[in-house]
Amino acid sequence: MRESSKRIVQRRMFALAALAGAIVFFVYDLLEDVFVEGEFGTAHFIVELIVFAGVSMALVVAARDLRRLRARLDREERRNRAVSQGLADTISAQMDEWRMTQSEKDVAWLIIKGYRFSEIAEARGVKENTTRLQATAVYAKAGVSGRAEFVAEIIQSLLLLLPDAKRASR
Repeated sequence: MRESSKRIVQRRMFALAALAGAIVFFVYDLLEDVFVEGEFGTAHFIVELIVFAGVSMALVVAARDLRRLRARLDREERRNRAVSQGLADTISAQMDEWRMTQSEKDVAWLIIKGYRFSEIAEARGVKENTTRLQATAVYAKAGVSGRAEFVAEIIQSLLLLLPDAKRASR
């Protein structure tokens, strides 16, 4: 679940906890009114009973909504993972078509993700010149002259997978 989605769920859970606290208070107060104060049936008791019922209904509705939200977020997360995996598989297949070595693929993925050569070199534990040479090999195998063209070529290959009607409407 994404961070913003987690925050939404946490806020809603906090609201549910506050409602549950209010319900506990009202149950205590109603029991005290009946058994200690003998106020069963008074206007005070009826008002508190109505508020208790309202807060209880709000808790039930909010809990149901939270359950639905979590289910929807889980579905979206699964869908996003599937789409991401599909994109990764397609990009990987394109790299295989270009006959890239594993090192070149590693560099290519980091280029696609937007890392600078110095960051790629550091992440891979190699010198920056090695990374630049591997990037040059990646570009040559993809038939492009640089980073921007390489990423554009990857995106273009992904766009070719879209049905014509969807491509035309964008």
